[in-house]
Amino acid sequence: MGGLHVERKKLMAKFVEIASEKMGKDLETVDEENTFEELGFDSIDVIDLVMFFEDEFALRIEDEEISKIRKVKDLIDIVIKKLEEIDDEVSES
Repeated sequence: MGGLHVERKKLMAKFVEIASEKMGKDLETVDEENTFEELGFDSIDVIDLVMFFEDEFALRIEDEEISKIRKVKDLIDIVIKKLEEIDDEVSES
């Protein structure tokens, strides 16, 4: 479980980096409970953010999963789940 906590911190840092550098958002204070609406993201911004994460980590987030993303935590949870699935597939090979 300790590794997962570090992963969350890394993903949160990556979120802030992508939002700031690639999307021009100024996020001085952000935590996982913030909604994207509170942070000034519209639905297109969220899709762009998902695409950045997909490219960064070579994973695929399905449309029905994207539609459930409301908070930063939702995105982080989905990315962690996808990374775990990839890790499980590699472990089984």
